[in-house]
Amino acid sequence: MLCDTSTARLCEQSIEKLLRHCRGEKWIGYDPYDGLNSALARALSFNSKFLRTAAIQLVKRSPINFRPLIGIKKALNPKGAALGARAIMLLARRRGQNLPAEVASSAQSATDDLQKDFEFLISSLISSRSEGYENFCWGYNFDWQSRAFFAPRDTPNTVCTVFAAHALLDWHDATASQSPLDWAASSCRFLLDNLNRSQQENGFCFSYTPLDRSLVHNVNLLAAELLARVHKKNGSEEFSEAAQKAAMWTLNRQRDDGSWFYGEAGSQQWIDGFHTGYVLVSLRRLIADLDRRDWADHLERGFEFYKNNFFLEDFAPRYYHDRAYPIDIHSSAQSIITFIEMGDEERAARSLKWAVENMQDENGSFYFQKHRFHTIKTPYMRWSQAWMLYALSLFLSRATRSKQ
Repeated sequence: MLCDTSTARLCEQSIEKLLRHCRGEKWIGYDPYDGLNSALARALSFNSKFLRTAAIQLVKRSPINFRPLIGIKKALNPKGAALGARAIMLLARRRGQNLPAEVASSAQSATDDLQKDFEFLISSLISSRSEGYENFCWGYNFDWQSRAFFAPRDTPNTVCTVFAAHALLDWHDATASQSPLDWAASSCRFLLDNLNRSQQENGFCFSYTPLDRSLVHNVNLLAAELLARVHKKNGSEEFSEAAQKAAMWTLNRQRDDGSWFYGEAGSQQWIDGFHTGYVLVSLRRLIADLDRRDWADHLERGFEFYKNNFFLEDFAPRYYHDRAYPIDIHSSAQSIITFIEMGDEERAARSLKWAVENMQDENGSFYFQKHRFHTIKTPYMRWSQAWMLYALSLFLSRATRSKQ
């Protein structure tokens, strides 16, 4: 079922406002987890896991953005740049615009706004890869304390690396340029050569970073998805075998109701919407790229759980499956993506309408979270704007395709 004209128009208008905001901010911004970019916060945390976590959460949860007061500056985030670049490529393709195969040779010649956006985002992405590693990999632009481990700024991680590599692969698909494909294959080598793998039964789980051994399902399947996509292009049996083993590890841990915990550690056994969406999208693409139709039942059971547990009656997205608040823009963005990838344009349209009508500011940016009695409006570039730009652009490119 294709979206109606009014939804397509709403989507286009939202994208234009959001693009103006991103361009006005020069694609840089704050992040929910950048609290340790404050020298004061770093000094007062005394290298304590508890105090580092407290500092990050205090900055993240405050309805008032006091980052400028404690020395936190806006910055470019590699994952945000990757998502922005993917969105721009979708918009350029929809408009029939060609993008450069080599940005370095044409950086001074771009006259179109989308081309300027693309060249800036791709060049920023390439230049922000993590140093000290032979292969292409990326990390966050802030120190990060999770429940399981601490990762210093720019420590490469699976999530940033996978999203950056997908942007490179989209670029390869759009232009047939060989370099982006080679760089994406190099990112696969990072996954295989630098990450830790926890071997259990007949599969294994990729770690989040080279520094930990966490067992997180969306991270594991994101790695598998990238390996499968590159395998489909270069025929690497090593990539295919690793993708299948990682996928089997996660599939074997699907719960009876179709859901997955965020992770396998005792402190990670919650179920949330956007990470579930990650898992479903990665699994759908793995089935397609590896021709593993025998995994379809896992996908369908997971999708049924997702549809039935993460949305209120007005289609506001639940963060967790068992409570209404907070309502997070990341959950909205991923719901649009998940429904589009699963071929459910009607639900994707309902998610989109709710997000635009309830979470987009007059200045074009999207709010971070709605709580029961307050809204956090801090306009995060990676978490909110880049994700919604990609979701809206994907919706426009897929759900309105027969109206072209």
